[in-house]
Amino acid sequence: MSGSTEARGRRVLTPAVTAATAFAVLAAIVSVAFVSARGGLELPVAASATPGIAAASAPPATMAAAATPAPTTPANTTGPTTAPSPPASAGPTEPLPTAASSGPADPLAGLPPCPGHPGCFEYTVRRGDSFTAVSDRYGLLLWITRALNPEVTDERVITIGQTLYLGHDPTVRLDPCPDGAPCHLYVVRSGDTISAIAGRYGLSVQGILELNPTVDPSLIFTGQVIRLPLYTG
Repeated sequence: MSGSTEARGRRVLTPAVTAATAFAVLAAIVSVAFVSARGGLELPVAASATPGIAAASAPPATMAAAATPAPTTPANTTGPTTAPSPPASAGPTEPLPTAASSGPADPLAGLPPCPGHPGCFEYTVRRGDSFTAVSDRYGLLLWITRALNPEVTDERVITIGQTLYLGHDPTVRLDPCPDGAPCHLYVVRSGDTISAIAGRYGLSVQGILELNPTVDPSLIFTGQVIRLPLYTG
């Protein structure tokens, strides 16, 4: 009976083992086919390479660039550079020449002054001169030159050696008032009138009459002395 039992057991186990083996083979085939369809089996890669190996595998150009330090740019200065001042001279210093502030010299300064009348100058007529040309030569106003030369009754007739009086103020040939008042004394000439005198010296009739309250403007006479106000330009 034991022999029949073993034979029965072998008959029962053999188909089960065969089926299990077949299933394992089939599963292996399916797995291989599935892995092949997914692109194959990927092996894990190390997270980082060895520093020595990475440096050795880098191209020469890259290694040279890594070894060469980058050029540095000098920092900009925060302000303008001040040049050092030269050392002070040991010797005495001299003042620098400065331009004259008084402007061009007055051409009248080269002429002799009128005695006792500041601002008045004497000019001696030369050959070829004319009354107008002399006045223009010294940059004077013609009406002022006429006021300074009442003796010249005809400007077209002047002679060599004759003296002409020149200046910038028509009253510089007149004497000042003796009492210190701001005025000049004028001696009335033949043919004068108050308005003519005022026009000759660039003054106002009202200003002359205020300085001469006792003078009747319609009754002045030759040789009469009247007061004239200062010329203010």
